[in-house]
Parts: sequence; structure tokens; C-alpha cells
Amino acid sequence: MRLKTLSNMRISRGTRVLVRGDFDVAVKDGKIKDDFRLRAILPTIQYIDKCGGRIRFMGHLGRPRGKRVPHMSLKPVAAHLSRTLKRRIIFIDDPRAFDPEQDRSLDILFFENLRFFNGEEKNSLQFARRLARWSDIYLDDAFANAHRSHASVDRIARLLPSAAGLRFAQEVKVLSHLFRAPRYPAVAVLGGAKLETKLPLIERFLKTGYDVLVGGALVNPVIPFINKRGISKKSNSIRRIISNPRLHLPADLCVALSAGSRPRIVQIGDIRRDEVNYDIGPATVKNFCTLIHRAKTIVWNGPLGFAERKEFAKGTVAVARAITKSRAFSVVGGGDTVTLIAHYGVLKGFSHVSTGGGAMLEFLAGKKLPGVEALRQ
Repeated sequence: MRLKTLSNMRISRGTRVLVRGDFDVAVKDGKIKDDFRLRAILPTIQYIDKCGGRIRFMGHLGRPRGKRVPHMSLKPVAAHLSRTLKRRIIFIDDPRAFDPEQDRSLDILFFENLRFFNGEEKNSLQFARRLARWSDIYLDDAFANAHRSHASVDRIARLLPSAAGLRFAQEVKVLSHLFRAPRYPAVAVLGGAKLETKLPLIERFLKTGYDVLVGGALVNPVIPFINKRGISKKSNSIRRIISNPRLHLPADLCVALSAGSRPRIVQIGDIRRDEVNYDIGPATVKNFCTLIHRAKTIVWNGPLGFAERKEFAKGTVAVARAITKSRAFSVVGGGDTVTLIAHYGVLKGFSHVSTGGGAMLEFLAGKKLPGVEALRQ
């Protein structure tokens, strides 16, 4: 896949560059809890600065649904980025209320949460035109939002000379490589909550020759097939994947009646109806790590248990350690996954840490993403 990138753009001194950033970060009491996504955009900022371009940032935070929600303001994000860059940033409370033709500022401009305005999520042409007046060139460096048909992602890219930022282009290159030219043996580790959303991805990995290791709540819909109870008539897709020898389900699980009750290790077929699956068990960790040790390509999305609680994070942490110690080309993505393994100090060592969550999953499943399609050559 060929994207229009920064190398296709002519940025000279004074060029106004409207950058769609990924500013949907965790904010608590006005402080940024994790600035991974903000740091990911720094190379693009440095490139524009070197060319003498004038940066105008836009993005979103949370889901305010067209209303002003004070705790979803991007002011703390702008302040954090200003401190990181050691530069003055002018915050624009409403980009529609100013005349862009009078914009002569050499400082970075930073627009308020675009989702405060109805036109953003409606992919409004009128709203996109209002934003486009602020710029000569549009750059999208927010891959995590590439699956959204929103004005600042899709519509505006068709109104201005447009290209992918450095991080966006890297994401597409790396994720494309996982199917275009993986080195075998290849392993996909998938966890998280909803099996139905990851079934297309599981099937694609299996067809491409990956060994797929499944954990977390993704296992729950499969348990009835193991102990032969309550199988739905609509379960042909599940029946199909569990018959594939490359799909590796947990041999054992760490279960409990609730998160606060005493856990126990059971074989997957022995879990009771009143018990909850909270983590993969030690035998499963050993099996998964054996496959990871042999692999030359590894991709991971989704925690393998209720890893927010330390007592249920053993499987997720053990798998992360095994991947970082392997010699494989390794990719990890998904907001929850990256946050958790960073929290437990086992993020360093992955070849690529993706900023994408839903966008990563849809891209890997072979779906066309509006933000990517708008930037294709």
C-alpha cells in the first residue's frame, strides 16, 4: 500500500500545516497520565519545524457527543505538549470563531476538542471547510482514528494537499508487513473482551499460517464447546476456528467467584457456571511461551486476563516478558494492552508499539479505513 507521505509535500518557511494528532490520552485532575501517544507525534513536529512550517494542531479527547464537557477539554494536553517542546502554544477555544485569514502567528496553535462540535463526527463538509481555511497542507498523524469517518480524518484530506505524518506512515508499513512478508513461524496473541469483533482477524491470521494464542475474555464463548453445555445454534464460526490445529486455547485458567474472592487454577473444561475466567493458568503460560520462543514474527493485541488487578496479571506479564526476550520481530497494540504492560514494566523490547486500538484491529482484519483510503496515492 502506497500512501502520500511527508516526502511528497512541499513545506517551506511560513507554510501552515494542519496536523491531526492523536490526543485521546488519559487525563486525571488536569494531568496527563500516559503521554505515549503525544511522544509518538514528536518526529513529525520536528520535521515540520526543520522545514520552517507553522503547526496548527487538532484532535479529540473522549466522547462528548457534540457538547462541551469540561473534563474532556484538550487544554491539559496542549499545556503538556508545550512543556515537552519548551515552546509557546496558543490554545484556540473555537476554530470557527476566528478568521484564519488573519493568522500570522509563528507559534503553534492548538484547537479545542473537535468532538465538542457536531460537524466532526457527522463528517460535515462545511465543518471540514472551516478547518481547512487554517492551513495550506493537511497531515494526519493519528492512526488510532483512521477507522473513523470524521471530518478531521476523512473529509478534510480531500480538501487540501494531504499526506500521512511520520508515525501514521510507519504504522501502515509495519502492520502491512505482518501479512505481506512475515517470517515464519509466526504467532498472533489475542486477548480482550469480545470474540465476535476479533473473529475475522483470527480467521485471517489462521489462513496466513499464524499460530493464534487466545486468552482473556475471548475464551469465554468457547468454554461451552469444551464442556458441551449451552452451545448456541449461531456458533458455526466458533466451531470452525476451534477445529483449526493452529488455534491454541488455554489448557488451564485462573478462575474465581468474583474479583475479590479466592482464585483457583482449573482445566478449561472444569470451570463452573458460577466462576469467572480472570487469567490464563501456569500450564497455558508454559505452552504459549514455548510457541513464542520459536517464533520469528509476533503480533499481540488484548490483555490475557483481568490484568488491572496484580493477582490476575501473571499471564499477561509472563507473555510480555517472553516476547521481549525473543529474537522475533514483535508488534504490540491496543490501548489497554500497551498501558498494562507499560505499568508492569515489560513494554521495552517490542520492535514496534502501535498507537492503534480499533484501527489496528480493523486494518489487520483487511478492512478499508477511511483515514488510510483518503491518503492513498
